[in-house]
Amino acid sequence: MKLNHVLLSSAAILFMAGAAHAADLIVDVPVSEPVAVADTGWYLSVFGGGVWTNSVTADDGNNFTDLEFDTDIGWLIGVAAGGHITDNLRGEVELSTSSFALTNVSNGGVDLGPIYDGSASATYLLGNLWFDIDTGSGFTPYIGGGLGGGYVNATVTDSEIGYAVDMSGWGWAYQVGAGVKFDVADSVALDLGYRFKSVVDAELEGNGDDAVANISSHVLQVGVTVGF
Repeated sequence: MKLNHVLLSSAAILFMAGAAHAADLIVDVPVSEPVAVADTGWYLSVFGGGVWTNSVTADDGNNFTDLEFDTDIGWLIGVAAGGHITDNLRGEVELSTSSFALTNVSNGGVDLGPIYDGSASATYLLGNLWFDIDTGSGFTPYIGGGLGGGYVNATVTDSEIGYAVDMSGWGWAYQVGAGVKFDVADSVALDLGYRFKSVVDAELEGNGDDAVANISSHVLQVGVTVGF
């Protein structure tokens, strides 16, 4: 009888020891954290700034084959609507327009004299991609550019050469640029940026004539972006 008690007690001790050892072998399996989804919210930007033309040229293929214009400082205003493709990449559509005075004209390097009353404008319709550099703060630098079309209008009513111009037409357009956004409130950011904009081979018509124009300019702009 005592032997049976001894055997039962031994078996119970061995069972409890085995259970404790098995418990020690249980390993916590890490649970995968959910993957963060990119911010795909929409936003709207309005902006404006100053324009410094880098080059304004035209070629009518006849008397004036290498026209180059001097300009005053101009202005630009625009609006863009877009959304986040990934956490760092934004895509948007931009509509903007710039205008500046034409002050002098030369042909093939020969000065033809001042323009007393003349101006040109360029309207851009662009698809842009901007890459945001995440700093972990409300300060976000970005870089990128865009492609699209540009509509050019040129008007000269009084100049030294006495040649009136009223021509307009479409060409290809592009821009490259960079800037920085500062968060100023929930879903509102101030945007300071630089753009190099260009319209290439705009085919202008008017005055019973035609010409091909090219415009490139530097733009310093400030804007406000509101997220939705």
